[in-house]
Amino acid sequence: MKVKALDHIAITVSDTQRALEFYVGKLGLKQVEQHQLEGEKSDMAGGLQGSRAQSTRLAADDTPGILIDLLEFFTTHGDKHVTPLGSVGSCHFALTVEDLPATVDVLRKSGVEFISGPVNFELTEGSVSVCFCYDPDGNLVELMEEYEH
Repeated sequence: MKVKALDHIAITVSDTQRALEFYVGKLGLKQVEQHQLEGEKSDMAGGLQGSRAQSTRLAADDTPGILIDLLEFFTTHGDKHVTPLGSVGSCHFALTVEDLPATVDVLRKSGVEFISGPVNFELTEGSVSVCFCYDPDGNLVELMEEYEH
């Protein structure tokens, strides 16, 4: 078996509109689709009985084929739990931005919480500056800017 491509990343959110204000309004992603997930096929695929959810799909301009799904479940499936970075079960995804320090400054002024400011890492082929912030539900988002040598 061989994986052919990355299609999407899904993030469970508590409020789609609030998540859109962050991902579209602050980060500049574009909403490309929205659909309901419910019924027998949805229950079978997700292993949840009586599940009802909404999927809102987002894309970045330079990678329109890789989507971010914001999933809001309208039925309860357990307590809210966010796993801290570095813990088994935690996850994050990275978004490339232009001018990371300026992006961080604008986002901080708009109320986005960051773990740290940009940190630079030297790589074999250039370097990268990264930092982590939280979305409105506490999900981790890595912002990064790449530099060539």
